[in-house]
Amino acid sequence: MSYLELKEVYTHNLKGIDLKIPLNSLVVITGPSGSGKSSLAINTIAEEAKNRLFQILNYSQEVSLNVVPKAKFVSPLPPIIAMTQGVKNWHPYKTIGEFLFLYQTLRLLFEEFGEYKCPACGEFNKVTNLNKIIKWYQNLKEGEKFYFLLPLPESSPKALEFLISQGYTKYIIDDKEIDLSEESIPAKIERIYLLLDRMVKEKGSMERFLENLRISQSLNQGRIILKFLKGGEYFFNLKPICLRCGTQLLTEWIKCKSCKGYGYKGKEVCKDCEGLKITSVILESKLLGKSIKEWLILSIKEFYYTLKELNIPEGLKSWFESIFFKLEKALFLEIDYLKLSTPVFNLSIGERKLLELLLIFGINLNKVIYILDEPTLGLDIDKKKKLLILLRNIINHDNSVILIEHDPYIIENADYIIELGPEGGERGGYLIKADFKEEFFKKPDTLTSQYLKGKRKLIDLSFISKDYPKEKKLIEVFVEKQKVNLLKEGINLIYGKIGSKKTLFFEKLYEVLKKEGKILKIEAKELKGRDDLIISYTGIWDDLKEILIKLPSARIKGLTQKNFSFHTKEGVCSSCRGKGKRIWETENLKLSSICEECFGKRLNPEVLNLTYKGFKISEIFDFTIEEILSIFSGVYQIKEKVQLLKELNLSYLKLGQSIEELSGGERNRLFIAKKLLGNIKFDYLFLEYPLQGLHLEDIKYFANWLNTLKRKNITIVILDTNLITLFLSEWIIEIKEGKPKFMGYPKDWLKTLEDKNFKEEILFYHNFFDK
Repeated sequence: MSYLELKEVYTHNLKGIDLKIPLNSLVVITGPSGSGKSSLAINTIAEEAKNRLFQILNYSQEVSLNVVPKAKFVSPLPPIIAMTQGVKNWHPYKTIGEFLFLYQTLRLLFEEFGEYKCPACGEFNKVTNLNKIIKWYQNLKEGEKFYFLLPLPESSPKALEFLISQGYTKYIIDDKEIDLSEESIPAKIERIYLLLDRMVKEKGSMERFLENLRISQSLNQGRIILKFLKGGEYFFNLKPICLRCGTQLLTEWIKCKSCKGYGYKGKEVCKDCEGLKITSVILESKLLGKSIKEWLILSIKEFYYTLKELNIPEGLKSWFESIFFKLEKALFLEIDYLKLSTPVFNLSIGERKLLELLLIFGINLNKVIYILDEPTLGLDIDKKKKLLILLRNIINHDNSVILIEHDPYIIENADYIIELGPEGGERGGYLIKADFKEEFFKKPDTLTSQYLKGKRKLIDLSFISKDYPKEKKLIEVFVEKQKVNLLKEGINLIYGKIGSKKTLFFEKLYEVLKKEGKILKIEAKELKGRDDLIISYTGIWDDLKEILIKLPSARIKGLTQKNFSFHTKEGVCSSCRGKGKRIWETENLKLSSICEECFGKRLNPEVLNLTYKGFKISEIFDFTIEEILSIFSGVYQIKEKVQLLKELNLSYLKLGQSIEELSGGERNRLFIAKKLLGNIKFDYLFLEYPLQGLHLEDIKYFANWLNTLKRKNITIVILDTNLITLFLSEWIIEIKEGKPKFMGYPKDWLKTLEDKNFKEEILFYHNFFDK
C-alpha cells in the first residue's frame, strides 16, 4: 500500500506530529473542535499542494519564500482537490445551470442547431459558419444536383433591374424558373430567389462552390438556399442577418435590461424575463424544437434525457461526455429535480452542499487526493449513504479521499481513522491515534472510540424511551392557514429530507413568530469568522478598556478612547498598522510573518505595556478566556461573557487569538455567543444546523447549553437533518413538500415510521445516548 507521509507538522496548534496516511483509501480525520483537523488536512496538505502548483505555473519566475516550513513531506504529493468547511458564499442570484456550466452547453448547441428569432419580423433563422457549410458540401454524394438560390433582401423592379444589368438574369419567382433577360418582371411577386447557379457535386467543383459563396456574401450577405432536384431544401445563413427582412440578428445571449441579468429584483422574479436573465428575443429563439425558455426551465433530469436523445456532432462528443458524466452524478445524488433556472438563494443548505460535491466529483479524474471538510453538512441519512457509495467509486478509480468528519455513520464506514486531540486550542494538536478501522476500535482508548463503542454517552432529551414530560405547554400558530404547534420553552426540531422544503417552512415559521414575541435567528450561512481577535470580537475588550482608561498610568500618558481602539491610527501598532503581522508581496505571491513590534496583539505599545493587577495587557492577551475570570471576577459584564463562552466549551481559547486561526466549530459557537451577547432580549431562538463542526464531545456541552436556555424560558427551534439533533430535541415537526407531515413527541414520531431501514438508522444514532 502507498502512503502520504508527513513529519514534524507544526501548522497552527499541531504539536510536530508524524503521520502516514494510506492512499487509495477512505480516511477520516476526527477529534474535538479545534483539535487541528483542518490545520492538518487543509492548511498543511492542501496548502502544500497549492504552493507546489503555484511554483509549476510560475516556473519562469524566481520566487524566494522567506517562511519556516510547517511540515516535512517525506513521500510524493499527488494533486489535491479540497473542499473547505461550511456553506460557500456563492453569488445568490446564480442559477443551477450557470454553476454546472450547462448554459455553456446550450450555447454550443445553439451555435450548431439554433434558430434565431428576428427582432423585427419574428422569422426564425439559422446561422452557419463558413467551415460548416464547406464540410457539408464535402460530405455530399457525387452526382447530387441542386440550385444555388439567393433570397433577395429587396425585390422591387428597380432592385431587380440593377441585378439584371450586372448579369444576374435567372430567378425562381413563386416556384417558377424565369429568365428576366427574356421575360418582363411580373407585376405581382410573392416570393423570389436569384438563381445564382445550377450545380452538380463532382470532382473539382469545390472552387465553383466557394466562388458562389463569395458572390452570395456580396449580393445578400451570405443567405443561401440549396434546392435539390431530387427534393429537399437546405438553408444556410453565413451572416447573422434575417432571411426574410435582412435585419441584424441577436446572436449573443444578451442580458435582460429590466433586471440587468440578475433574474430577480430583491429576490422577486423579474416580470420581463421571468427569472431567466436573458432578453426575450433570445428566450423565444429555438433550439431543436424547443424555445430557449423551455430549455432553461427544464429540470436537471429532463435536461439530461433530452440531451441523450440528440445526435451529437463528432466534434462535440468529448464535451458532451463530460457533461453526461456530471449529470449522471446529479441523478445518482437525487438532486435532478432542481431546475436549471433555480437560483442559489432558493436552495437549502443540503442542496447547496450536494451541488458543491457535484462540482467537485463531476469531473472524471484519477490519481488525485480529495480532501473534504465536513461534506455531510445538511445531508439526510439517505444522502450520506449515497455520498459513501460515490466516494467508494472515486477510490476505485485510483483516487484517495480524506474527510474531516464527526458523523458516526461516516466514521464507521471509513478504512482508516486519524484522531487528534485530546481537546481544542493549545490543549489539542496531538496525534491521539491513527490506524485502520478494525485496529482503531479494538481498544476504546480515545474520545471517538469510546462514544462509538458505548463507553461514553450523551444525554437523551427526545423521550423516545422515557415518559412524556409533564405540564408542558404548546404554542399554537398558523403558517399559511395551517395550524402549527411548538413546545413552549422546549427544544423543537424542524426535520425533513433534502427536497422537503423544510428551510422554506422554517423561514415562514420565523416570520410568523416575529409577530408573537422577540426572536433571535442564527443562520448557518452567517457562521463564519473574520479577521478579529477574540478579545475584541466577543466585546471583552470594550469592557476592559473602560477600566484601563481610568488607570492613573493611562491618565499620565494622556491616553484617550482612540488609543484603545483596534481601528484608529492612534490605537493600532504603527509597524503593522493593526494587522498583527507584516505582509509583503512578490509578483503573484503574498507572504506574511508575525509583527515584531506588537507580537500579533495589534495595539500600540503604550496600551500593551499598561499594567492591571500585576499583569501587562500584552500578557493578558495570552491568557485563556477561563484564566481571566480570576482577574476580572468583580466585573459583571466580563464575567457574563466568560460564563457563556464556558458553557459553549470555548473557555480554552486565548484572548489574543485571531478568529482566522479557529476551526469551523469554534467559529460557529463564537458567532452564536456574539449574537447572544448583543444585549438582545428574546423569547425564541432559531438555530440553523447548529452542530456544524462539532464532535460528539462538543455536542455534550452544546446540549447542556440548550438546557440552560430552556431554564431561562426560551423556546428553541432547530433546523437540521442530522439525526443526532432528534435526541437533543423534545418536539419534532417533520416537513414534506413544505408542510408539516407530523407534529409531536419524537417517541410518537418513531411509531409512525414505516421504513425499517430508516428506523434502524435512527436507532444507530440513538446508541450514543443514555437510554
